[in-house]
Amino acid sequence: MSSRLESIQENLKKIKQTLPDSVKLIAVSKTYPSSDILFAYQCGQRDFGENKIQELFEKSHELRESCPEIRWHQIGPVQSNKINLLSKVPNLYAIHSIDSEKLLLKLIEKIQGVKFFLQINTSDESQKHGFHLNDDLKKIVTEHAIFGLMTMAGIRGESKEQMARESFRKLLSLRNELSPELQLSMGMSGDYKIALEYETHYVRIGSSIFGSRNEI
Repeated sequence: MSSRLESIQENLKKIKQTLPDSVKLIAVSKTYPSSDILFAYQCGQRDFGENKIQELFEKSHELRESCPEIRWHQIGPVQSNKINLLSKVPNLYAIHSIDSEKLLLKLIEKIQGVKFFLQINTSDESQKHGFHLNDDLKKIVTEHAIFGLMTMAGIRGESKEQMARESFRKLLSLRNELSPELQLSMGMSGDYKIALEYETHYVRIGSSIFGSRNEI
């Protein structure tokens, strides 16, 4: 067993020991090589998240035969001109970053059998994509097959923990208001344990599994 495989295996084991059975781990593999994804897959990991559609497309085809049970999650922004490419990703499982109703309608038209998450800008920060809390989300959730809601912790302020708690609390409150059936996607390497306190169903973790991207 290679040292790289051992490292990924050990990291996955440590993280999964902290997760309840109700929570799924998305291994965020953006910028990491396909060989790392294959190692994680060999360790039993099935859900992987990519940020850029081009990178997702290339990796999904490269690993199609060696990882037949893989489930791909698009977690980064979706540009309208990349929807056709996204529709050709084998084993595409979910899109977590739907930030407008216009984009949602285009995805519904082009892609079937994929779970849709609405990205919510719970921190109301201008540099972030997503719906705002005062948008008419009830209408969107009622009229379309929405699987869940996604958010990222705020980045403004002195306390990262406080910002994470505020963002995650708002998403949970919104979910309870809209529908208890909606799944929650929140929490990354630095704050996923806080997200667990706010009933998240999916956590998106990269560096704690694969190591620092600066070392690739």
